[in-house]
Amino acid sequence: MAELQPTFTGPIIKLLVYPPPPAKGGISVTNEDLHCLNDGEFLNDVIIDFYLKYLFLEKLKKEDAVRSHVFSSFFYKRLNQRERRNAVDTSNLPIQKRKHNRVKTWTRHVDLFQKDFIFVPINESAHWYLAIICFPGLEKAHVEPNPLYQPQTQAHSTAVSSSPAADGGSDELDDVRSAADVNRHDREQTAAVIIECYGTDDSHPSDDQSSCQDECSEDDSLVDDCGSFDKAEWTSKPTICKQPCILIMDSLRGPTRSTVVKTLREYLEVEWEVKKGSQRSFGKDMMKGSSPRVPQQDNFSDCGVYVLQYVESFFESPLPSFHLPMNLLDWFPQQRMKTKRDEIKELILKLQTQQQLNLESSGQTDGCHSPCEDTLESADLIPPISS
Repeated sequence: MAELQPTFTGPIIKLLVYPPPPAKGGISVTNEDLHCLNDGEFLNDVIIDFYLKYLFLEKLKKEDAVRSHVFSSFFYKRLNQRERRNAVDTSNLPIQKRKHNRVKTWTRHVDLFQKDFIFVPINESAHWYLAIICFPGLEKAHVEPNPLYQPQTQAHSTAVSSSPAADGGSDELDDVRSAADVNRHDREQTAAVIIECYGTDDSHPSDDQSSCQDECSEDDSLVDDCGSFDKAEWTSKPTICKQPCILIMDSLRGPTRSTVVKTLREYLEVEWEVKKGSQRSFGKDMMKGSSPRVPQQDNFSDCGVYVLQYVESFFESPLPSFHLPMNLLDWFPQQRMKTKRDEIKELILKLQTQQQLNLESSGQTDGCHSPCEDTLESADLIPPISS
């Protein structure tokens, strides 16, 4: 275990509020929070929420932001928190509805089922990891044409060598195909990708623990089955797969986190009932749980840094397809993690300088305060963006 530096001592000084006023929901970052970015320190919730909000507002394209939602680091904690003594008695309600009641106001301005990706940072037993709910609005796996598809020139040349359009190159191939051939080809591709998405009953156990653990177990024989994050490989696939699933990204492989997957499924079921006025199952047959192979930390203090990098990489290098299981070990270079703390620290100091200059030039002061569970209890981390 990494040797931890002494805890922060001294007066606490506010460095910045992000985003600054007049934007709402600003997160206040102090010198104590900045101390968390020193080597060997554990990231706290302020740094996690600050950087996630920064990534969402500054690094994500508008069209991608519309289809994404990032929850505060308090969301999952509040979802599972025991009832307060002065809370309204809800003991007659099922446990999943009692849990939902604790966070029901967090989505009053957003429809999660219109989103493609929902990010849930989780801290349990002083360890950070990430859950990503993918395509919660879909009822089943969906196959569509791959926008990155690049036909193999040699293969297409052979296939159309006897065709009247051969001299016109591969771009002319679809023009000379009969409608029946096109439909047959599409059906074959769709069937192939659905098999790739779901596998067979023999290859993918259906229970929660198996789907979370066995799909990406430590058995080396499964590495090839998982595939790898290689964009060149995806350009050769004519179709891609989108399917409802919950991905658990953990930089310290250990527990299956099947309880987390179950909790999020139940939350979605109640959220659907509240928002849509009907019932819909989000069980394991409809929404699978899986733990992709992701880059792993080489110490005991960088879990929070890896969570931030997982989200940043998801934004920078979106997954082209969601067939399970996944191997994302090459998602980003391990060397990048050596400088991540310093990058975030420099960002905070840069924003502090900018805000200080702006305040001095305007002669104003801000009155924002640090986020806490009470202030975030009924608010989203990210201001919702209208679809």
